[in-house]
Amino acid sequence: MKKIYKYIFRNLVSSFITSFLITTFVMLIGNTIKIYDFLFSKGVSISIMSKIFLDMVIFLSMFTIPMALMLSINFVYTEFSRNSEITAIRSSGISLFKTYLPALFFTAIVFAILFYDISFLAYKAKLDYKINLTNALKNKIYIGLQQKKFYSGIKNSTLYANDISTNKHTLYGVFYARNDAVVLAEKAQFQDTQLGVIVNFQKARVYQKRKNTIEYGKAKLYKIAILLGDKKPKISKYNTRYMTLTELINYYKSQKNIQALYKINKMLVFSLSVFVLSIIGFSLGITFSRSGKSAGAIISTSIFFTFYILQMLGESVFKSHSIIWPIWLPDLVLFAFGAYIFYRKSTN
Repeated sequence: MKKIYKYIFRNLVSSFITSFLITTFVMLIGNTIKIYDFLFSKGVSISIMSKIFLDMVIFLSMFTIPMALMLSINFVYTEFSRNSEITAIRSSGISLFKTYLPALFFTAIVFAILFYDISFLAYKAKLDYKINLTNALKNKIYIGLQQKKFYSGIKNSTLYANDISTNKHTLYGVFYARNDAVVLAEKAQFQDTQLGVIVNFQKARVYQKRKNTIEYGKAKLYKIAILLGDKKPKISKYNTRYMTLTELINYYKSQKNIQALYKINKMLVFSLSVFVLSIIGFSLGITFSRSGKSAGAIISTSIFFTFYILQMLGESVFKSHSIIWPIWLPDLVLFAFGAYIFYRKSTN
């Protein structure tokens, strides 16, 4: 019996590593395409690029680990079923549950890894990713700026200066245009922030479009923030978005903050999802063995996306009505589905 368990376990480990590398690579390529202009622009150092990629891998792992686990279990047991190994195991008196035990043990190990990743690494990596990407944006702007040349490296904007200081932080004779405004200034200075740069236009004339009219005004100091992305991340001790599990628990104990409680529940839902996806992957593997690995991969991927659709539904209910329990819908619904298939196969 131990030899059978070891044999199944070894196959699960190798299949999981392969699935994890493939899913991570695919998702990494998709995210890299979105930030290609920032990441590979002139002035971005190898160090910053490496940090950005590492942060992406760590944050994406909260999605790729469960997906890789489900695919690996499905692949291994599909192959065993196709080779009649499952039939041989069961005919020797070993129950279906005992056949699943190596996968359950492996799932417990993956759960521990995923729980630590989600609770202490993933969301911090997401914040570091935004900060490092912003540093890439700053470097892109400073490297790209040249005197008496129009610079359009800022999204939906154009910048021109008659003269530029050596460190690229001070501009003279400045023209700045975006979709709804034009600024003419004698001088402009860049101010670095954690999430981008602020351009301080001095002795500025501002032309701004308002519906069907154009407003004109003068200002001694006119500021424009150039941030990375559409939303500015709120980095403070009161923002639960980037907190670790320990920080969330302490914050909830002291403030009874419902956002913190919701985030704790969300971490638990994502972590425990591996058990739900594990039993589904096993049940589908021995059910659709004749259809091959490709069919198993398609069905597993569909189940995985169903999980996140239900998760977004639960999140929407929380945002609308501040009700926490719907965030558990993905685990509850899919566990019921997986348990039903498992029961049908075990009594067959």
